[in-house]
Amino acid sequence: MRAILINVSDEQKQILDNMMLVFCTAIRYSFKRLLEGVKIGDLEKDVANKYNLNIRQAKDAVENARQTIQSQKELVKMNYQNYGRKVKAIEKQLKSDKLSDKKRNALLSKLDKRKRKLHYWQYFIDAHTIPPVVFGTKQMFLRRCKGLITNQEWKDCRNNRIYSRGDKTKNGNPNLRVVIKNNMTFLEISTLEKTETNRAIKIQVPIYLSQKLSKKTGKVNGINYRELFLNHLQTGEAYQVEIIKRNGKYYVHITFELPKTEKVYMGHNSIIGIDTNPNGFALTCIDNKGNYKWHGYLKQPELLYARSNRRSNLCGELVKQLVLIAKNQGCGIAIEDLKFKDDRDVRSKFARIKHQFIYSQLLQMLEDACYREGIEVVKVKPQFTSKIGLYKYCHQYGMAVHNGASMVIARRSYGFKERVPKLLKDKLIEYKESFNKKNEWAKWSIINRIIKGKVGGSPDLWLKQRKQILGLVN
Repeated sequence: MRAILINVSDEQKQILDNMMLVFCTAIRYSFKRLLEGVKIGDLEKDVANKYNLNIRQAKDAVENARQTIQSQKELVKMNYQNYGRKVKAIEKQLKSDKLSDKKRNALLSKLDKRKRKLHYWQYFIDAHTIPPVVFGTKQMFLRRCKGLITNQEWKDCRNNRIYSRGDKTKNGNPNLRVVIKNNMTFLEISTLEKTETNRAIKIQVPIYLSQKLSKKTGKVNGINYRELFLNHLQTGEAYQVEIIKRNGKYYVHITFELPKTEKVYMGHNSIIGIDTNPNGFALTCIDNKGNYKWHGYLKQPELLYARSNRRSNLCGELVKQLVLIAKNQGCGIAIEDLKFKDDRDVRSKFARIKHQFIYSQLLQMLEDACYREGIEVVKVKPQFTSKIGLYKYCHQYGMAVHNGASMVIARRSYGFKERVPKLLKDKLIEYKESFNKKNEWAKWSIINRIIKGKVGGSPDLWLKQRKQILGLVN
């Protein structure tokens, strides 16, 4: 949840700014030492002595630096794999004899760019290192290089936060603790100054826990995070607090675990398959025997072009509708375990759509909502869901391709296998013996390749010309 420090005195501001300066400096120092191979245990003691931090603050700084390095290593691997696939895809295109000279030259130019990027990431993998990291963001660094911001503004960007991990044994958070006194909420901060007994001097700053009330009803709109967090405080469980200074204000981000809810709406009798799309959810409900019950579509075209805050709100509205449907039907939800990678070169039109496709936010909000409401969520593999639904179920139940995909997702959550219909094998496959020896996905890959050769890549053409292609009509 988000909060903000209010009524901060000048003395408290000075203390907070100094703590942020020391903490961020400790992170950068730890980052350099970890790259040099210093052990974490030795580094934590070194940071505590060098910057006059208690051992918990030192551990937080070292852990922050370690996570930065680890995330950069993962990004290097991901980018190397993505550009490797892009290079292979372009090389495969260049093998075609039907390319015009203009298209071939364009592909060769693109291939050269992709290989340069591939070699760039290959260097870091071979050298077991990471690209240069700019603390304070690269954008602000470039603005400072161009003289667009002052030196003080650049330093403020680099030294603008402090955070503390939680500890259950210390009743929540020992260094940045939220306390309640006289029905008011304060953030108790352990400063860098010490008493004669070597105990940290603590200050208490009023904190406002955000809560949005409806102007009409006076009730909380959406999730009441404030109430959830106050209930969490009473349990004494751990929570993480991060203070970020932005535009002279001190914002607070609090991370805590939601209370575990018992699953009430299960998929024992029926389940709703969900196909996630750029403009909404395609829904298909089946029973526990895999038989079709109903289908629908929760559509929100504004998702394709709305600003980020507006898109987040629209995602929440879609998720709210879907959760209400699942609760009314008394069933669980099946979704795809999507892991999109930037390993394909696409045209500008699809690139714009893909850029706006916040599938991860939609699915994450859906999972969170189901967790809170006690709805079972089953994740399945996404391979060939759209193609199987298109070739097997769309014509049978009069569904669009997305609803066909959601039916395959729902059936896959029960463990049903999608056999190729006998009609498709008889009309499209010549050598059935070798075809029958292949696994399920290999069979559908062959079927898909044959049909695409006849109608192209548009799903509508298959739905319109299916009977002609299969020889069912003259």
